[in-house]
Amino acid sequence: MADRYAQPGEYTPTEAMVIYAARFLKNFDGKKGLIGTGLPLVATQLAKKLYCPNMIIFVETGQYDANPPELPISIMDSRITYGSSWQMGDPEGLFPLSRDEIDFGFIGGAQIDKYGNVNSTFVGDDYNKPFKRLAGTAGAVDIGVFARTTVTLMAHQKRRVVEMVDYLTTPGWMVKKWPEGDLVRREELGLQGGPSAFVSTLGIMQFDDETKEMYVDKLFPGVSSAELQESTGFAIDVSRATETDLVLVEEVRMLREEIDPLNIYRMR
Repeated sequence: MADRYAQPGEYTPTEAMVIYAARFLKNFDGKKGLIGTGLPLVATQLAKKLYCPNMIIFVETGQYDANPPELPISIMDSRITYGSSWQMGDPEGLFPLSRDEIDFGFIGGAQIDKYGNVNSTFVGDDYNKPFKRLAGTAGAVDIGVFARTTVTLMAHQKRRVVEMVDYLTTPGWMVKKWPEGDLVRREELGLQGGPSAFVSTLGIMQFDDETKEMYVDKLFPGVSSAELQESTGFAIDVSRATETDLVLVEEVRMLREEIDPLNIYRMR
C-alpha cells in the first residue's frame, strides 16, 4: 500500500500544484470549462485522464472539446485543435462565455490578491512605465466576468500572492470601482460568478462566504501553515486548513510519462 503513494521530495511543488488542481476539477466532470494555456491546460489533461473524462474543454482561440495527444506550447499551436469536434475562430471561442454556457474558467497569472483578483498585464506602479510587462489579458477578462466560477493556478510566492494586485486583469470578489478607487463587491457591478479556488504550489485556497477574503482550505503534504504564511504577502487565515491526501505514484507517472514527457512546462 505504501508504494501507492509518493512522498514529498519525490515530486516537485509544481507537479503537486498540477496534480491537486486536477483532483479539484473532479467537481466539474460533465461541465464546460474555458481553459487557459500553460499549466491550466496541463492540469486539465491530467484531470480528463484520471478524474473527469466527461469534462468539456473550450479554448479561447475557438477549439471545442479538443483532445491533443501532445501538449501545445501556446493557444496558437495547431496541436490544440486535435480531436476538436468544432473549430471556431477567436471571437466565437469566447461567445459561449457571454451566453452563460461556461461553467468554469481555469486560468493562470502573475499575481493574485486576497479577493481573488488576478493580474496578467504588468508588474509595477505605472502602466506606461512598468517594472515588467506581461503577456496580457487574452481571454482572462471575459473568463473572470462571464464564467460561473473561476479557478486560478499559480506558484505561491510573496511577490505573487499579494494584498492587492498591481493591475486588475481578471476581477475577483472585491474590485476597485473606477474612478474613485473604492472596493465594491463584484455583484454591485453586475458581474456574475466569482473565484472558487486558488490552487498554488503550497495548498488550496478558497474564499470566505461573508468577507470574500482568501483563506487556506488545504495544505499540501510537508507544507506547514508557517511556510505558507511566510510565502504570502498578507495575513492569511490558516485556522481552517487541513492536510490533503498524499500524492499518488500513478499521478506523478502519468504527468511525467503521458501528459508532459518532454517536460515542456518545466515542472521537474
